[in-house]
Amino acid sequence: VFDWHRLAPLTWALLTRQTPQPGGQKRTTAFLLRKLMTVSNGGGLEESSLVKPQECAQKPEHRTGLIQRLLEKQKTPVLQEKFVSSLLDMGFSDVHVNELLSTQPGTHPQQMLDIISELILLGLNPEPVCVALKKSPQLLKLPVMQMKKRSSYLRKLGLGEGKLKRVLYCCPDVFTMRQRDIEGIVGVLKEKCLFTVKQVTEILHRCPYVLREDPGELEYKFQVRLTGGVV
Repeated sequence: VFDWHRLAPLTWALLTRQTPQPGGQKRTTAFLLRKLMTVSNGGGLEESSLVKPQECAQKPEHRTGLIQRLLEKQKTPVLQEKFVSSLLDMGFSDVHVNELLSTQPGTHPQQMLDIISELILLGLNPEPVCVALKKSPQLLKLPVMQMKKRSSYLRKLGLGEGKLKRVLYCCPDVFTMRQRDIEGIVGVLKEKCLFTVKQVTEILHRCPYVLREDPGELEYKFQVRLTGGVV
């Protein structure tokens, strides 16, 4: 049984917030009040007089999961409130938040928030971020400093400003690969294949799978492609 005084800060932080999501969806006080009932004296559920059952029944069911998860983690209510609030500020929807909470259970909220923030700073929108993290949940376990350094390196390669969306979708392990492996691929493209910096950026953007190639075979494959199969 949860104490009302512990639920109050999180409850009203969520109730007073309206999220400008596409389609004009708003966080509804009536719905959240219905979900955040309190059980008193081991008896029945006490609902707020503001709740209208017919209105609650019309609300999306996916929000139930989010609220339940938040309630289950009341041992860190402040961190959970900050996590949810920050994601909503970044443009994530209730569905996104629910997905992220179940992506890597046990991950510290601040750790998740730091990793997600880095992806947003690289120019990714909430939807691609969720897709990438579902495909590679281990990204949420990366040391934040490693994530920042890799983000900086990808920017130097010209993969910021939204270009990372395709790369991360096709090759989400771009953040977990060894730095020298990526540098090896880039080096072959520049020094042996004689591509310009701009061309290398385009190759990485349009053909991110090249990052998984063997550097020793990469030059030969490009030669074959450029000569129409005759080397």
